[in-house]
Amino acid sequence: MANVIAEIGINHKGDLSIGKKLIDQASNSKCWGVKLQYRNLRTFYKNFDEIGDGIISEELSRANLPIKKYLELVKYAKQKNLKVGISFFRNTDFRDFKKHIKDFDFFKVPSSECLNTPLIDALLETGKQVIVSTGGHNLQQITDVLSIYKQKITVLHCISNYPTRLGHQNLSFITKLQQTGFTDVGYSSHDEDIEVCLMALCYNINWIERHITLNKNGGGLDDSSSSEVADFYKLNEFIENYKGIHNTQGSINQGEVLNLQNLSTGLYAKNNIASNVNVTLNNFEIKAPRKGVGVGDFLHTFQHKKVIQPLKQGEPLSIAHFKHTQALKQQTIQQCKNNLTGIPVRLHDFHNFKRLIPIGVYEFHLSYQELLSLNLFDILDQIKGNDDISIHLPDYLYGNRLIDPVSDNNDIRKESRALIEITRKLADKIQDKTGKNVPIVGSFSVLGTDKFATYDNLFEYITPHKILSQWLPVYAWYFGGASKLTAFNSVEDIHYINKNNVDICLDLCHLILSANFYKQDYTDWYNMLKDNIKHIHIADAEGVDSEGLEITPQRLEFFKQSCQLDCMKIIEVWQGHLNNGEKFITELHKLF
Repeated sequence: MANVIAEIGINHKGDLSIGKKLIDQASNSKCWGVKLQYRNLRTFYKNFDEIGDGIISEELSRANLPIKKYLELVKYAKQKNLKVGISFFRNTDFRDFKKHIKDFDFFKVPSSECLNTPLIDALLETGKQVIVSTGGHNLQQITDVLSIYKQKITVLHCISNYPTRLGHQNLSFITKLQQTGFTDVGYSSHDEDIEVCLMALCYNINWIERHITLNKNGGGLDDSSSSEVADFYKLNEFIENYKGIHNTQGSINQGEVLNLQNLSTGLYAKNNIASNVNVTLNNFEIKAPRKGVGVGDFLHTFQHKKVIQPLKQGEPLSIAHFKHTQALKQQTIQQCKNNLTGIPVRLHDFHNFKRLIPIGVYEFHLSYQELLSLNLFDILDQIKGNDDISIHLPDYLYGNRLIDPVSDNNDIRKESRALIEITRKLADKIQDKTGKNVPIVGSFSVLGTDKFATYDNLFEYITPHKILSQWLPVYAWYFGGASKLTAFNSVEDIHYINKNNVDICLDLCHLILSANFYKQDYTDWYNMLKDNIKHIHIADAEGVDSEGLEITPQRLEFFKQSCQLDCMKIIEVWQGHLNNGEKFITELHKLF
């Protein structure tokens, strides 16, 4: 993964406060480091005979800083956890900083001094990283002079135009440097367009150096070939996600699976089909959504095979119809009841799963359509007095809107609260029948302009309704794609939960994903939240958005420990309901 160096250069304009603002922006946009630039102007120029020399020297004079202020910027950047480097054009300039070598993390040789081996040697003697830009030099010059440093220096491909016009970047030169034997290669960008840096990532580089400015139209010599902070956010976001963008494994994500289900067609029995019957496409209607086997899978895998399980008219064909269903062990059933561990169900499949997985612990995952159905309360007839039931609120409202009972939008707030009131009535009726508490869980992911004011309003409303807010991932699969969330998924949210002592549903899968995003240890976060957990969702996860995975051996003990908490636990492995709950049964056998 490439590291981004934000080059301040002379864009501080000789103003210490501007320099600090640029450092703030580099830090906020997740740059690896910043780089300064130094010339001793008292001795640097011999004369100004050329027109360009005069323009540049005047600009440098306006942007000149004394060494004391350079060191102040270095200290400030260090406080922001940034690596700090500086460019020198001459040994004499480098010697001005001899007493301060320890303050820097790396040194830079600019393109104009690419072949200045005395300067390179002096910088290497410091033991610090030395970076050399190669702009203005051909491959023969570079290899002839710099070959002896191949294992010692970082080289950056560079085009020394300010700015570099689109089409002149010659990015394939990066490959030539790598093939020549340079082991640490990057790209120093003077481009007008940040997108060139994104293209450079495809060359397996380790570094991107890019000038940072407060204003691309600021009038300074470097401003037009620099980027404002928004570009650095974009660049670092692409770098952070480069592995997934460039992934060649072709793995299918959960959003795709969900879209295939919602947007594709499946096979539904035209009539009742008995077991041990060879089935063909003529036995089925092709309709949406795909709840089981699609046309392509059927033709290439199941055509003319016998169904082992019978189908009723209108029932979707699934893989489970072609194999025997694994039965849940009696010991596991008892352990699930003892430890209040169950599975999610829908209203339409509750009866079937009570038969297939008779553990007595179930969580209804409801849609807004089901909550508004006239037949909603018919489900009470299927609930037994010894069942333990919880309810998950729908994520959506009609019209592709997210549920939000404290929204500034009056319609969203009213509709959300109406659904919550219906859910509360259903929970009360279930509680009357079972004599047991019925937890209600909601995913509240929409924030107002003030996050914690939104939290205050939310808990003021949901706490009397005995609703638990669910811990969320940073990237959630909403509306067929990945949406970035900022609610209930960071350490500051943990502090709020602890400080205000609010009860939550901890989704362990989401916990792993959010901790991964912030590069934190999910077990540390779990221990910080432990006293506030009143309900748990269980599934494994990987990366920042692969959720609902089957439990891996590495995390099995962690999940087993979570099952000891005195609250309801629900297995949420992705599409666990398919094939007669095959994945649910597998996961329950792992835990018990």
